[in-house]
Amino acid sequence: MAFFMAVANRKGGVGKSTISVMLAQAFAIWGKKRVLMIDLDSQCNASLILIGGQGWRDARNADKTIADFFYDLFDGIPAKPRDYLLPNVGDVQDETGKAPRLALLPGSLLLEDIQGELFVRQARESSNPEVVANRVRGRIENLLRRYGASYVLVVLDCPPGLSLAALAALKTADKVIVPFKPDYVSQLAVDRIALLIEDKGTLDALNQVPTAERGYLCLANGVRNSGKDRNLIEEIGLFHPMMQTQMPQKDAIANAFDWEPGLRTLEQKYGDGLSDMRRLYAELAPMIERGSQKATLQAANE
Repeated sequence: MAFFMAVANRKGGVGKSTISVMLAQAFAIWGKKRVLMIDLDSQCNASLILIGGQGWRDARNADKTIADFFYDLFDGIPAKPRDYLLPNVGDVQDETGKAPRLALLPGSLLLEDIQGELFVRQARESSNPEVVANRVRGRIENLLRRYGASYVLVVLDCPPGLSLAALAALKTADKVIVPFKPDYVSQLAVDRIALLIEDKGTLDALNQVPTAERGYLCLANGVRNSGKDRNLIEEIGLFHPMMQTQMPQKDAIANAFDWEPGLRTLEQKYGDGLSDMRRLYAELAPMIERGSQKATLQAANE
């Protein structure tokens, strides 16, 4: 059974999609895992990194996007979830020179509109908006989980807002990675998404949950070699679980956003950022291995 890992933050521009793709490619190539990327962000950045602009347009024209998946299967249309996936995506190769086992459920600009339409459908059965929202979120969560049996790792690239799909992803995730830039706005954003993940109303209530037991890990991204950045990271780390790995501000990592035709090695794609990617993978690999094994045992006992 799959380990579900969401990459999320209430703030945009913190590198969620780049981190999502780096993790998906690292586990597919170095970990030799079957990995699925689900692009829940209507900006579709993870999809653009993995298949490029033309590839994304082709997926949209073929009705193979997250919006099509939700719309078609929400009410039980007998379609197969795998029919919406693109296999062996990305512009990198494994050690054999082949594309890794990395599949993609592409993002869609229409995802927010589709969620609105699904909400309206459910509103016919209840006049309570909270009941309707919970019902829609629950069904989306169930749809996401339908991919759990086919992959070892499912990466959920989340939008910065509070869409029903984003909330469903946070509920589905076994662990949430929260990338943040070391600035004061990010500090507030981390607080807000932590409250959502732990389902707490105040920071005082959140602080009652031991950091080792929380469902998220914070990842400092775009870190500069400055005392200001170090101080802000330490300050956030006083209240939130913090990864030891820090992703530095490097042009090579920023340029990895660009998709290129043909396959290249990870070193060619990430340049001097590859060592940082390795540290990120090495820190998360044991957790995901344990989580995947636990999920498989639970499924076998049910």
